[in-house]
Amino acid sequence: MKATSGDRLLEKMGKLYLHWRLRHPEKVQRELRVKYEGRYRNAGLVLLFDLLMALAVVVVVAIVAAVLYFVAK
Repeated sequence: MKATSGDRLLEKMGKLYLHWRLRHPEKVQRELRVKYEGRYRNAGLVLLFDLLMALAVVVVVAIVAAVLYFVAK
C-alpha cells in the first residue's frame, strides 16, 4: 500500500509531536505502542483533531461574545 502525502505529513507531525513532548525514545515507543497502536500517523491525527477542536472552541466563544455584545448594546 502506497502512503499518500497526507499520510506522510501526519506521520511526520506525530513523530515530531511525540519526540518534542516526551523527549526520551523509550517513553516515545511506549506511548506510541500503548496509545497510538504503534503508528505515528495516529498520533498526528490526534494532534490534528485536538488543534481543530481548540480552533472550534475559539470560534464558538467569539461568536457568543459577538452576539452578547450586540444584544446588550
